[in-house]
Amino acid sequence: MPSSERERTLVACSTCGTAYAATSWPDGKLQPIGTKNGCQCGSTEFREVRDPETAPQEEEAD
Repeated sequence: MPSSERERTLVACSTCGTAYAATSWPDGKLQPIGTKNGCQCGSTEFREVRDPETAPQEEEAD
């Protein structure tokens, strides 16, 4: 498949907000890079983050 048919993007887990680099396919599917089974929390639902400034931020440990 030619790379022009897919794009790299940023996604966030719909459940916990963890951000992942991802591939966005022409059919609208979002596939996080480096994980085949979904998020570390167990969710498989992701939303595209359009503006990196709005990406979820990890809280600093005390």
